[in-house]
Amino acid sequence: MKKIFTILSLALSTAAFSQVSVTYQVDITEYIAGGATLNANGIRVGGNFTTNGSTVPDWTPSAAACAMTDLGNGLWSIAVTYPSGSVGLTQEYKFVNGDWGTNEGVDTTLIADDGCGIQDAGANINRTLVIPATNTTLTFCWDKCAACISSIDEVNKVNVVAFPNPATDVVNFQIDAADYVITLTDLTGKTVATSTTSTIEMSGLSSGAYLYKVVTNNGTATGKVTKK
Repeated sequence: MKKIFTILSLALSTAAFSQVSVTYQVDITEYIAGGATLNANGIRVGGNFTTNGSTVPDWTPSAAACAMTDLGNGLWSIAVTYPSGSVGLTQEYKFVNGDWGTNEGVDTTLIADDGCGIQDAGANINRTLVIPATNTTLTFCWDKCAACISSIDEVNKVNVVAFPNPATDVVNFQIDAADYVITLTDLTGKTVATSTTSTIEMSGLSSGAYLYKVVTNNGTATGKVTKK
């Protein structure tokens, strides 16, 4: 009996590692403040999910499985599970307010310009993600590659200059505050470096765009820096 239990435990353990979960989150605070109206069906997601092995249907935001959960304070979330064989595939997706026609990437190319999306055959912009090997949570502002900052942070936003930009080995920060924490993330939202000094080492990072967030006692500032 003990042997059977051990085999069953091993099977369950193996199954647990045969999947990866990606939690997609979007902050619609600025979107609504800009004059948009939240659809009665809420915020949803559309993408080539089934193609990449998920049970979420492809490009059908009206489907029940594509509905996101309202976490409050303008933040919506959905967790999508992929089989391990999907790791490394490219997920295309976008956030949708109710259904097509009120979605990201229609009136702006901000997602493409910021480096986290591409233009499709219909001249719309889709977000892209290389499916990771570990469970990941991604949080973005509507139609942007970065997370939104709160209204309090916006009022008290500190002045930050990142240089050189693009950077080769080290990026320096000029910050009008005595104490601060700098966080550098890639475009999937993964933290790649943190610092409480005015420099971040980038020599070990891949070439491309990164997002920084500087948190001080007086507020928060965000921006983008590119590694050559």
